[in-house]
Amino acid sequence: MCISGAAGLPRVRSWCDDRGNCMNLLICDDDVTFAEKVRGAAVPFFEANNVPVRCMVCASAEEAQALPGLENCQLAFLDVDLVTASGIELGRTLKQKNPKVLLVYISAYLEFAPQGYTVSAFRYILKGDIQRMLPVCLEDVYQELFGARRVLEVEFNRETKQVPYDDIFSLESEGRRVLVFGEEPHKLLCVYYGKLSELPEDLFENGFVRIGRSAVVNMKYIQKIAGYKVRMRNGAELSVSRASYAEVRRLYLEWKGRFGDE
Repeated sequence: MCISGAAGLPRVRSWCDDRGNCMNLLICDDDVTFAEKVRGAAVPFFEANNVPVRCMVCASAEEAQALPGLENCQLAFLDVDLVTASGIELGRTLKQKNPKVLLVYISAYLEFAPQGYTVSAFRYILKGDIQRMLPVCLEDVYQELFGARRVLEVEFNRETKQVPYDDIFSLESEGRRVLVFGEEPHKLLCVYYGKLSELPEDLFENGFVRIGRSAVVNMKYIQKIAGYKVRMRNGAELSVSRASYAEVRRLYLEWKGRFGDE
């Protein structure tokens, strides 16, 4: 189902309240024709994957912000350069209401891309490249929301624990143990016997980088790299070895600049 607030279409009354698979989708673009093009690709994609869709199409940030139940939005395609309020500001509002919402920014201009990372954008797509990039982006969104979650499987005291990659901010070695930290900087998610050199390659293929002999971090949660330090979004600071510093910065900037082109 698609209900939209765009001109000529009925206004949304509620979001999906299903407990099973369901997609609450917001599209906000002052070019209604382009917004309908995105809707026309996204809705059939999810429905073909047995995910019912409740879709809202808005022409302004103000219209989107007035929608009831905005905290239930799971995915938003937002034009960066809206006529009035910025798409970045709208994304910040959505994140405040639901930190797990996936934000995909769409713009005609590449120079707007870095702004998307201030609100942890999931992807950034150029309007001129929409036909090539939108199908890839939709596949990634589907895997993120409804696919199998990637996990680190560890064993400690004869117990096996699975820790989702997305929950991990850093892994730090301490003697023969690996300490796994999450959003709370001094609170362990788990600890196990092992070495950082034994971590699965898949971890590094999904956004993690080793910053020295004693730490691996999730680039998704890096706030800043400067002065041989990595500052994480949870406030933790970790040292980067001088030998690794240039390469760590390069990998991080490369990771940030992929804009969904995996």
